Amino acid sequence: MRASLLPLALAEVEARASAAYPQEACGILLGRAGDPIQVLEAHACANVVTERARDRYLIDPLEQLRIEKDARARSLDVVGYYHSHPEHPASASATDLEQSWEQLLYLIVSVRGGRVEERRAWFRAPGQAAFEEVLLTGTA
Repeated sequence: MRASLLPLALAEVEARASAAYPQEACGILLGRAGDPIQVLEAHACANVVTERARDRYLIDPLEQLRIEKDARARSLDVVGYYHSHPEHPASASATDLEQSWEQLLYLIVSVRGGRVEERRAWFRAPGQAAFEEVLLTGTA
């Protein structure tokens, strides 16, 4: 599996991840499904987790619904989600896998000391119990 990200979308993810540090940032990725997945936009969302915001995130369902409706109106797909891992690698955790949906991209950004250090993406194919790492390219 491959994914291409518009540089502006990646810049938005990284800016949000740095600004949210030391809390987890999160958001929704819009674009076109397929192989490669094309990420055209990144929409920052508020992390509604308060007690464990350093290592958990949750997007408000009403905010998610609003972004999904807007995407449909513009003929875009929700192709995935992003979040940051403050002071941890950009590897998918057991919690990330447990809370994932099939056929969506999960972009994880590692932030250390407020600076983005690494970005990696993950995908769970239909019927699979594990993530596979996605090859990221810089243009969609």
